[in-house]
Amino acid sequence: MSKSQEYIKYLFSDVLVFEKEVLHVNCDPDRQEIMALMSKEICSDSKLSSKLNFLKIKSIDDLDFSAVKIALVQLILEELLLFLQEKNYSRVEIETIKKDKDNLKFIYELAKSYMRRFGTVFYKEVAHTFFDLISVASKPEEMSKVVSEVVSGNDRHKSLLEQSSGGQVVYKPEQAWMRVKQARDDKNRKVQRYQVDIMNIVKRIDYLKLQISAIVAARSLTLNEVKNVTPKLMLDMFTNDEDVQLHTKKTMFSYVGSGELANTLVRVANIAQNNASNRQEEIDYKKIGEFFTKCMKNNTKSFLDARFEDYKNELEIKNERYRQERIKLKTLRERPLDSFDQTLKHIKEALIYNLQRI
Repeated sequence: MSKSQEYIKYLFSDVLVFEKEVLHVNCDPDRQEIMALMSKEICSDSKLSSKLNFLKIKSIDDLDFSAVKIALVQLILEELLLFLQEKNYSRVEIETIKKDKDNLKFIYELAKSYMRRFGTVFYKEVAHTFFDLISVASKPEEMSKVVSEVVSGNDRHKSLLEQSSGGQVVYKPEQAWMRVKQARDDKNRKVQRYQVDIMNIVKRIDYLKLQISAIVAARSLTLNEVKNVTPKLMLDMFTNDEDVQLHTKKTMFSYVGSGELANTLVRVANIAQNNASNRQEEIDYKKIGEFFTKCMKNNTKSFLDARFEDYKNELEIKNERYRQERIKLKTLRERPLDSFDQTLKHIKEALIYNLQRI
C-alpha cells in the first residue's frame, strides 16, 4: 500500500480525523460554523433554493427539505476533493476516492450527524430568507402571498407561526412587515453610525500620516533647497487648498527647523511683501512671513521630535481602533434582523419549530 493510500485509509478511519484534516474542525462551535456556511450555500443553491428559500418558492406547499442531507454530502465531498488536490493527488486517485462506496457512506453518515445535531442552524438560515422576502416589499400591500400563507396557513398547512407552547406570534402579514421594517431601520441606523465613526477615524489617520511624512521630509531639507523656494511657490502653497501637492509641500515647510532654515523663508516672505503687485498679495505675504516667524521660534529639534513621537503613538492607537470598528461593523452587518426585534425573534423560533415538522 502506497503512502497516499495509507493516508486516505487514515483519513476515513475516524470522524474526528476527517473533520480535523479536511474541514479544519476541532470542536462543536467549529461544527456549527461549518454548518452555518453550508446552510447559506444550500439555501442559495439554484438546484435546491426553489424548495427551501422563501424568496424562491411560490407557495409553502413547495417547501421540501428531503434533499438537504444529500446537499450536505456534496458540499463535504467538494471540500474533500479540494483538499486532495492541495495534497497533489492525481485525477485518477481522486476519482477512485470519490467513487468509493465506503467513503461516500462515511461522508453521508457525517452529513446525517451534522443535520441531526445542528439542524437548527440550517432551519435558522431558511427562516432568515422569510425575513428577506418581507424586506423585498416596500409596503405591506406588495408582499408575496407566501408571507400570507406563512402567517395564516393554507389548505394543506397550518400557520408556520404557531408557537410550540400554543398561540401564534402574529396574525396579520402587516404585523410581520412592520416588525421587519423597524428592525431593518434600527440596523441601518446603527450601521450608519459605525460608518461615520470609521470615516472620521480614516480622516484622522490620513492627517497623522501626512504630518509624520512631512516631519520626516522637513528633517532632510537643506539650506539650498529652502533658498530655492520662490515667492510664487510660497504664495501658491498658502492660497491653493485644493492642490494636494501644494498642500503636502505646505505641511512639510510648516515643520522646517528653527534657525537659519526658517529664517530664510521669513526673509523670502518679507521681500515678497515689499515687492507685492497689489494690496491682497501684500497681506498674503505678511501672513506667510508671520507663519514662518512662528516656525523659527517653535520648531526646535526637541519640539519636532516630541511631536513626531506623539503622532506615531496616536497613529498606532487610531489604526487599532479602525481595525476594531471595522470588525464591529462587519459583525453588525452579519447580525440577522431578529436580533434587533423581540417579535421577530419569536417568529424565527416558531418558524424553526414548524419547518422541522413539514
